[in-house]
Amino acid sequence: MTAVTPLIHQSASTTAEFTIRDVIEGQTAGHLIVAADDWGWWTALLSGESIVPTTGIQQTVADGLIRAGFLARRGHRYQLTHTGHDVGKNRGFVRVAVRGWEPTFRQVSDSAHREHISAATDPGAVALGCSDIARRKPEFFAGIGHAIATGTPGCTIDLGCADAGRVTALAGLAPRERFLGVDIEAGVIADATTELAAKGLSDRITLLAGSVQPEAEPPAWLDRVDRDAVTTAMSFFLLHQLASDGGGITPVLRGWMDWFPNLRRLVIGDGYLVEATSWTQQPWFSPTYEIYHSLTGVRLWTRQQYESAFADLGWSIARRMEDHTMLVTTILERE
Repeated sequence: MTAVTPLIHQSASTTAEFTIRDVIEGQTAGHLIVAADDWGWWTALLSGESIVPTTGIQQTVADGLIRAGFLARRGHRYQLTHTGHDVGKNRGFVRVAVRGWEPTFRQVSDSAHREHISAATDPGAVALGCSDIARRKPEFFAGIGHAIATGTPGCTIDLGCADAGRVTALAGLAPRERFLGVDIEAGVIADATTELAAKGLSDRITLLAGSVQPEAEPPAWLDRVDRDAVTTAMSFFLLHQLASDGGGITPVLRGWMDWFPNLRRLVIGDGYLVEATSWTQQPWFSPTYEIYHSLTGVRLWTRQQYESAFADLGWSIARRMEDHTMLVTTILERE
């Protein structure tokens, strides 16, 4: 995974070349970042707390994060550096690349004779990472929550909801709204449903397992939904793949509009295609994103292609929020 952590230190305008040291340090740091996240360190550190390693393994990870420049020691406690703050905010990206997509990259060595390889992911890691990516900008969620809460209460559906982290967060921002989440990973949905019940949110949030790709025949889960009640549809980090498999962005969006005839708002978060001759000229996550999808035969789409599809279907951009240039969340509305 050569494009994970070294680029955390480099801006899109950097023209330096990678070295062998960058490659090795990047892979090592990426794994340490994920381990620290599993222990809850980044959450604590970003809230202003310091951490104290209590075992030999924790001490080794903390020392590595110091040497990477992400932590600083203050007596026997550890605090974030400025760079560490950025790393903590971006840990969802790192998790997807280091853990979620690693099974796919592992296939490459034995697949030289093939045009593409099938995506082989860790569904739990991808779900958690994507949920973290979508939530890493609180102001983005505040904007989405405000848009939902301002209008007449209805039902918001998250198409490709992962671990339900997004709908859970939005339920606190729009207390009169009901929420649905659908994801193709049944195991992820089962775990998330159990967690929602433990939090007492089952009465406001319903999760269903199934595909959200529009096909000739509607998916089975749609029979369990009050389709007329859905007024907001969201999708994060999935539309590019559905569009690649389904003939383009417009057919997918039109399919969702057919499913839910009273849609008045779309929230689309996705990664846009950002090309450059050198990886160091791209946003730091862009090379991994681009190569992963090239290997699996999934087409990526430019900002112009997304916005043309929105306009063709009668949607107006109410708000656009950019993160790392390539990751864009767009709130779309129509009469």
